[in-house]
Amino acid sequence: MAERTASKWLRPRVVLPALIAIVVITGILSPAGEDVTGRTLSTRSRAINGSHGLRDILDRLGWKTDERIVPFEGTLDSNTTYVILGTPIDPSGTEIHALLEAVRRGANAVVVPERGSALADSIGLQQSQMSYVSLRPSSDSLLGESDQVDTVSEAFGTLNARSFHKYLEGTPASDSDTVGAWPQTATTLLYVHAKHEHPEIAILPMKRGAVVAIADPSFLRNDVLRRIAGAVLAVRVFESVDAERRSRIVFDEYHQGYGEETTQLDVLEEALFETSWGRAIVQIAAAGLLYLLVIGVRPIAPISRARYERRSPLEHVGALSRAYEAIGATGLAAQRLVRGIRRRHPFGTTAQLSDADYLALLRRRLPALGSDIDILTNSLANKPTPEQLVSAGAAIDHIERNLIK
Repeated sequence: MAERTASKWLRPRVVLPALIAIVVITGILSPAGEDVTGRTLSTRSRAINGSHGLRDILDRLGWKTDERIVPFEGTLDSNTTYVILGTPIDPSGTEIHALLEAVRRGANAVVVPERGSALADSIGLQQSQMSYVSLRPSSDSLLGESDQVDTVSEAFGTLNARSFHKYLEGTPASDSDTVGAWPQTATTLLYVHAKHEHPEIAILPMKRGAVVAIADPSFLRNDVLRRIAGAVLAVRVFESVDAERRSRIVFDEYHQGYGEETTQLDVLEEALFETSWGRAIVQIAAAGLLYLLVIGVRPIAPISRARYERRSPLEHVGALSRAYEAIGATGLAAQRLVRGIRRRHPFGTTAQLSDADYLALLRRRLPALGSDIDILTNSLANKPTPEQLVSAGAAIDHIERNLIK
């Protein structure tokens, strides 16, 4: 009995819907986690090249952090530190103007001024060209405790907080200039050196606020922040503009690509893979395809069914008449004739009424057709001869003509 109950609940029609329900409920109730494979230096990404660890560190140390997924437009909050870390989408000139206006009113900004960007042109600082030789920080750096440099590991992609490959330089005033002038108000927080000493991180005051420019933000990656030196340097960069930790730190995720999308494919991708209901729909579709695959596989080839073609009505009548003629079924033929006229002209009779009673009712309705009705009554009571069957057919025809007048 127990085995029969178990086999009942383990049938595919029970197990598969239960699995689908579990997957759907899990997808709907699961929290929308951070991007696992995400974009470089995005605080939504927990991948090695992301920067979710930076936001965790700042939260634990008492800063209030947030993210921005809309453009820099209008009047921005002047009691905020805005962080733009090498975003794949460059802010426009209008957005940079709105950001720097907020800085002049008291806000701060931590930025990576890429070469040729509107930001680099506005603050007068930009990244240098990529250096294939590691630029080591000076001995009086902000990195705190020693973090040993492993050149061999770095060659295989394992970055270190003390290895930089870009530095800061002045932005040329025009296309004809090759070297830009270093802003006189800028203060260098960290130097790096190879053959010569170069500024790596600098702070540029702007009226009531300040902009911190970082040439190589690799030390803000998750895999580097796990080491002591990267985390210490990151904290000291933010302390340089807000040592008392009063302002809110807002990370720019809009220009990381997490803001309002402009293409249908991006909108569809975000709806399906970055929302609970979207993931539920994808999982339902996948489960449905799997279910179709399971029920569609047949271990034994199906046997083709025999197909029967029915005769046309005329062929059927001819074949039936020949069959009746072959067995001499005159009584059955007479009965079929009476049933036919009874079906076409029932006069409200029920199925329980016999054919003889129907003919008696017909006699009362049409007394003038008494002779024809007698022929039919005799044909039902006694097996008629072929000649009598012909007479019964003529009687049916005569009665039919009178009924349809």
